[in-house]
Amino acid sequence: MRFFARILSIAAVASGIAFAQLAPQPQQANITPMTDSTGATMKMDFSIPLSGVSDPGILFSHFSKRPLLIYYFSPKCPHCQKHFPEVQGIMKEYEKSGATGIAIAISGSIKKNDIRMFIDQFKVVVPVFQDTNQKFGPIYGNGYVPVLYLVLEDGTIYRYETLDEANINHLRATLNKALNK
Repeated sequence: MRFFARILSIAAVASGIAFAQLAPQPQQANITPMTDSTGATMKMDFSIPLSGVSDPGILFSHFSKRPLLIYYFSPKCPHCQKHFPEVQGIMKEYEKSGATGIAIAISGSIKKNDIRMFIDQFKVVVPVFQDTNQKFGPIYGNGYVPVLYLVLEDGTIYRYETLDEANINHLRATLNKALNK
């Protein structure tokens, strides 16, 4: 009797392994590189004037020619506040492989003090800029925040307008490919 129980136990484990191998792949969004009005692939313009908030002397151009994650946000936006810890975690995770992360706050009625409070409240460790001349948002934005961008070494841009599982899976797969992980 114990022999049959053992055989059944081994069979159950083996079938579990077989089912685990057949598990569906995580859902992944179909995000394509950003294009302009002519359909040409857009490249990030690192000459856009941004104001350093966490480090007033740092320039946006410092981050060109390397994989870059950009979190475009408003410090007063509840959705931006909700997603920032996860996004910063991804930035820190991929930093070890050569990617860099930064955050760019919108301008308008947002003051530098609002951004500094966000930095303190959410323990921001990535460089933070502000789009004070309102140049970044009109070119790369969609009118809403938060938005996460992945900029590849050649300047190609992927825009993640929602931070759901499918988009994060695409982001990770694209980063892994770009960083040869």
